Amino acid sequence: MEGREWLEELKKMLSGRKKDFIDPQWPDWYRDYATKCMSNRRDDDLPIQQATIVVIDAETTGLDLKNDTLISLGGLKILGTTIFVNGHFEGYLPTPEKQEDKGAVAIHGILPHSSRYTYELEEELLVRLLAFLGTDAIIVGHHIGFDVEMINQALARQGGGPLKNRVIDTGKIAERLQPAGYWTPKDKFTLDSLASRYRIPLSDRHTALGDAYITAVLWLKLTARLREKMSRPLVLGDFV
Repeated sequence: MEGREWLEELKKMLSGRKKDFIDPQWPDWYRDYATKCMSNRRDDDLPIQQATIVVIDAETTGLDLKNDTLISLGGLKILGTTIFVNGHFEGYLPTPEKQEDKGAVAIHGILPHSSRYTYELEEELLVRLLAFLGTDAIIVGHHIGFDVEMINQALARQGGGPLKNRVIDTGKIAERLQPAGYWTPKDKFTLDSLASRYRIPLSDRHTALGDAYITAVLWLKLTARLREKMSRPLVLGDFV
């Protein structure tokens, strides 16, 4: 190989090894999930209508990736154009005393130490989440990078590694359909703005499960528009 070709090939090899790495110190529940994910990788040619989609939303004590933590997770499964509302995922964690931010509470409405919620240990919530995701589902969320990072940090605190499922951001799909510019500034791609544009009711906004449902409906509308734009059925590789 000449030029930079050998370097790019080396990067691919190292990246593959890191992705396939199984740490014997991981807890059993995470090691089992990671191992199965490696043997269940989805092909880019998979029709998106045949993929199991899991829409995830996280509520946190704030927006600081280093200091804030998860307090609620919500999730819904989609297959084709069907949102499976009855089989949803929902869970709550107690708010740490030093993170009882009144500003955050005003947004998500989750009152610290409220008797209306059934709290779990962080490890219990994560074990349930991985079981809900399975090893072949595609994670979808709006500006999902933040949510995934918060979940990954929780997994790390419990001795595990990061999420292994493929991830798709509905915000990026929306920008792809109508790129940001003079007529569509960046703030037009918030969940509120897109819900208004696509006429999606904002019921239970800023609850994890409520936002997951809004995002699930947005996913169906965006993929329908993208399918029309591309004039063919969508495949997983269209979202890489």
